[in-house]
Amino acid sequence: MGLAGLPNVTDDIVAAVKAPPPASKQHTRRSTLLHRNRIQQENNMSEKVTRRSALKGLGALGAAGLTLSGPSARAANKPVVGLDSRYGINDLDLSTPEARSSIITKVMGSIGTEDTHAFMRFHIYGYLGDRSLVPLFSMNNYLVQKWKLIEPGTSELRHYEVGYYCEFDTDNPITHWTNPVTGKTVELEQFVLGPIGRMYTPQGIIAPGIAPNPLRVNVVGNRVFVPAQSLETFPNMFTPEEFPELSSGPTIFWDSMYTFSANIEDVLNPELTSAPAEIHMQNMTSWQPFFGFGNLPGRSMVRSWGCNISGFDALEPQVRAGFEKYTPDIFETDTWNDVRFDSMDYYNKVKAERAAKAGES
Repeated sequence: MGLAGLPNVTDDIVAAVKAPPPASKQHTRRSTLLHRNRIQQENNMSEKVTRRSALKGLGALGAAGLTLSGPSARAANKPVVGLDSRYGINDLDLSTPEARSSIITKVMGSIGTEDTHAFMRFHIYGYLGDRSLVPLFSMNNYLVQKWKLIEPGTSELRHYEVGYYCEFDTDNPITHWTNPVTGKTVELEQFVLGPIGRMYTPQGIIAPGIAPNPLRVNVVGNRVFVPAQSLETFPNMFTPEEFPELSSGPTIFWDSMYTFSANIEDVLNPELTSAPAEIHMQNMTSWQPFFGFGNLPGRSMVRSWGCNISGFDALEPQVRAGFEKYTPDIFETDTWNDVRFDSMDYYNKVKAERAAKAGES
C-alpha cells in the first residue's frame, strides 16, 4: 500500500511528478531501446496503471492531502463533548397511564391551569413526486393554549393558532403569491384555527378531527422527547365535481409528525407545571384549494420548528407587527369563541362569491 493506505498507483504518480525531466529531447538508439524495454516491463506488471486508475489515484491523493493537512483531522482526534444528565428514562414515572399522561401533558403543554404560548417558523414546499421539493413560501405561526387541570393525568385544552404567509425563509408578509409550478397568481388565506377543544387523558388525546397521537417517551442526553403523529384522511369539502379547478381530489390526506422536547430537570421539577419545550413538526397534506395546484398530483410538505415563549412581547417587533396586521384574533383569545378554520373560511367565501355571481346573472 502507498501513501495513507492508497494503492501503489499513487506512489507511481508521485514518483512520476517528482522525476527530473530528461537532460535532452534528442533520443539516441540506446535510449530508444531502453525506453522500449521499460514499456515491455510495465506491460508485464500485474498491476497496470491505466488512465482511469491514474485519475482515481490523483483524486484519492487530493482527498488524502486534505485529510492529512486540514484542521478537521486534528479536531477529529479530540473527544466529542456530549450532553449528559444525572437522570434517565428510569427517573420518569411511566408506571401508570395517569403518570405517563402527566409527563406527556407537561412537555406538550401544562398540568396546571394556565395559558402557554409558542412561536414556530414554517417552511412550506411542494412535493410533486417527479422532482425535488419545490420551495413555496414560509409562515410565521403562533399558538395560545389554555390549559385546565381536571384531575391528575387529565387536562382540558382550548387551542388557538394562527399564521401569516411570508416570502420563503423571510419575515416579509405576502398576501398574493405566484405558483412556481403553474404560473398562476393566487390570493393566500391567512391561517386561523380555533378554539379547538381537546382532552389529554390516560387513554390518550381526545379531540374532534385532527389530534396528535403521542408515541413512546424517550430520554436522550438531558432531554425528554415526546414524539406524536396524526395520520388522517377525511372527505374533501371541495369536491372534484363542484370545484374542479380548486379540488385536490375527493379525499384530504393529512399526515403530521411532531416532536416536543424539554430539559429532564424541568420535567422532574415539581414546582413547574409546564416544561418549556422545543417543538419540531413535519407534515404532508393535500394541496390547499387556494394554493393554485388544483388536481395536480402531489402534496404540500411543511418543515417547522419553534419553542414555548413567555408571550407576545418575546416576539421580534417585525414578527409581532405581522400578527397584529394579518391575524389579530390571536391577541383576543379571551373573547374568541366562534370556531375558525382557514379551509372552512375559504369554502364559505367561495360559496358566497358564487352565489353573488349567480344573483347578478
